[in-house]
Order: sequence, then C-alpha cells, then structure tokens
Amino acid sequence: MHARQLLVLALGALVLASGIAFGQDAEVAPEKKRVVVPVAPEQEQARKRESESAEDPLQKRQAEKVDQPDEWSDEPSGYDLYGSARLLYRKAGGETVLGDGGSRIGVNATWQYRPQSWLFARVEAGFNLLDALDAVFHPGSRADDESDALLFSRLYYVGWETPDQIATVGKNWSTYYQVTGFTDLFDSTGGSASGTYNAQTDGGPTGTGRADSVLQTRVTVDWFPESLHVKPFDMNVQVQYGRGIPQVVDAKYGLTLGLSAVFKTREDMEAGFAYNFADVRNERNPALAAAGIRGDAQALAFGVRQIRDRWYLATTLTRLLNHETTDQARYFNGWGWEVYGRYRLFGKFWAVGGWNWLKPDSGQPLVGQYRTKYGVVGLRYSIKEFQRLVFLEARLDTSRETDGSMVGNSVAFGVRWNFD
Repeated sequence: MHARQLLVLALGALVLASGIAFGQDAEVAPEKKRVVVPVAPEQEQARKRESESAEDPLQKRQAEKVDQPDEWSDEPSGYDLYGSARLLYRKAGGETVLGDGGSRIGVNATWQYRPQSWLFARVEAGFNLLDALDAVFHPGSRADDESDALLFSRLYYVGWETPDQIATVGKNWSTYYQVTGFTDLFDSTGGSASGTYNAQTDGGPTGTGRADSVLQTRVTVDWFPESLHVKPFDMNVQVQYGRGIPQVVDAKYGLTLGLSAVFKTREDMEAGFAYNFADVRNERNPALAAAGIRGDAQALAFGVRQIRDRWYLATTLTRLLNHETTDQARYFNGWGWEVYGRYRLFGKFWAVGGWNWLKPDSGQPLVGQYRTKYGVVGLRYSIKEFQRLVFLEARLDTSRETDGSMVGNSVAFGVRWNFD
C-alpha cells in the first residue's frame, strides 16, 4: 500500500473516530447517562489500583470516565505536579549497577472551558540522577547517548477531551501500547518481546512505544446492549509522518499509522488488538538492505488480561515484520509472546512471574543465533498499593546474542516511590 493511500485511510479513520464522538455528543450527550453496575468493594479497589499504576496517564482517564462518570465530570480545572523515584540495584554475572529504573517528574494542566469539555497539556521528563553520578565516579563506563542524560523527554502533548473523546498531538503513549501494556508490568525488566520499545529505542520513531510527534484520537464507543455485560470499548487511532528509521542513517519512514481497540467486560476481563504500520520510503536504499529491512515495518498484537482483587493475569502475542532488531541493530521478522502474572500472597505481599519470548523466523542470515527468552520470578511488597513499593526480581535468562553468546541470569532489587 502506497503512502498516499495510507494517508487517505488514516485521515478517514481519524474523521470516522471523531465523527462517532461528535455524533454522540451532539445527539445524546446532554441526556445520556452511562449505567454504572455496582461491584464488590474489593473489585472496585482492584480496578482503581490497576488504573492508577498504568504507565499511560490517559488510560486512567479512559477508565475513570466509564467507571466513575460523575466524579470525572465534577473535577475542577487546575494543574498537578507529580514524580516517581524508581531506584534499581541489579546484579548480572560479576557486575552490579545502581541506577534509576524509570524515574520521572512532570506537570499536567487542565481547563474545563465548558461543562464536560476540557483542554489539557502534559510535560514529563525522565531523569537519571544515579546514572549520572555513576558516570562521574566511573568515567567511560557508559555510552554517550540520550538514555544517560540527566534529564530527557518522556512525554509532551496538548489535547482536548469530552466524555467520549480524547484527541492529542505531541509525544504520547501509542495506540499499540494500549494492548502490549497488558504485560509490560515487571518492575525491573520486560517489554522485550512485544516490539513496543523496538530497535533499541523507546518506540518513538516507529510509533509503538512513546510515539514521537503523533496525532492521536481515543474514542469510547458504547455500541453493545446491556444484556452482553460489555463495557463501552476504547477505539484508538494515531498518525505520524517523516520520522527517522532507527539504526539506519539518512532513512525515514513515510506515513506511520496505528490502530487499536480494547474490549472490556463488567467482570474485568479485557481483550484487545493493535496494528502499527510504518511506510519505509526508498526501499532500494542500500543502507536499508544492509540493516536487514526488506519492506515496510509492521507490528500486530493481540492481548488478553483478567483483573481480580487477589490476582492479575495477562498474555500478549505479537507478529513483527521489519520492526525489531538484534543486538547488532539488524532488523528481522519474528514472533513474540509475553506473559505476566501477579498473586497476593497475604497482606501487602505479592508474588509475580511470567516470561518474554521473541524468536526470529528462520532463513534470515543477519540474525545469527539471536533470540530473546527469559522468565521472571519475584516478590513485591506494596507500601501504598502500587504507588509505593519495594520489589525483588530474578530474571532466568537463556537469551542469545547474534554470535551465540548467552545473556545470562540477573537479580534486581528496587524501590518505587510516587509523589503527587
């Protein structure tokens, strides 16, 4: 499919999604009131716990508008400062590292310019304070790249919101992550087999992680009758254009399109699918062939999860084409599978476990023996739900690099402390 055709398709999808929301607002919003089915206090707390711990702040907003519509609509305008200190001590082989495991600080501002209509903006920066100190005391121990900067951008976007619609432009969590985020929940590792953080990036250029310069819309659609016990579902569309292809010099994507939908039952079972397409321009460029690219970048994901008071279980299956890379920055086609589970042992103690598995297709000479295959077992102590916690995780790793060398096992201990 050519870029021009994809652009028409993407714009059509955006118009359709916006039209659905506008149509709902114009015709039924003044009179419409969603039915909120009563649930047990324990299950309501489980819903709140999971939404508050989600990486994507807008995912929490989507959940609130369905589960607590009255509370959401009564929120005043204002701004919030927030932060999260995430300290991580890791031992792998004979080496130990003390650093930041995703620490961030940010501000979110909202303005309700008319009833149930909002304008908002968010800026979030990651920081690597301990990593920077380590570089001072151990010069040359780290590569000179963005991930080692003291401060770097994680999110920045502006948007518009109604009860059924969220539209944003900027750097934002992708539509693809609405599904692959089901299993990206380990405290020290994970997200290695879904293609979310592809090609040794945060998924920004290709649009599967924290997407760069993205136009995005998220629509809450209430199509199903009450008898099906299905909540209003989330339909998400995003568009990017002209982002650089990771690990390939002077090569860019044309149009990048992301689509996803997540369906939820009132018993908190969720199922979703996501598709991300990035048009590779000038496919005859020798640099693309040298990097292993043989066509457009595509990522397809299916996911299922169940949320309960005492446990959580999720799995995702992904198909990746010209999207993910080896340790030598060579692109390949392959299948990915992730599983994540959590169980409350007693009180505030939780056992966690699961695995990441990514296997390239056969017949790709640049791949060598590369594969991702590891299991994770751990223990989490929840000080304040999942906002403040201490964890211990062991990664049992049989992954191989391109030359066949084993990655090896590792153990991580850390603390997460969120500030509001």
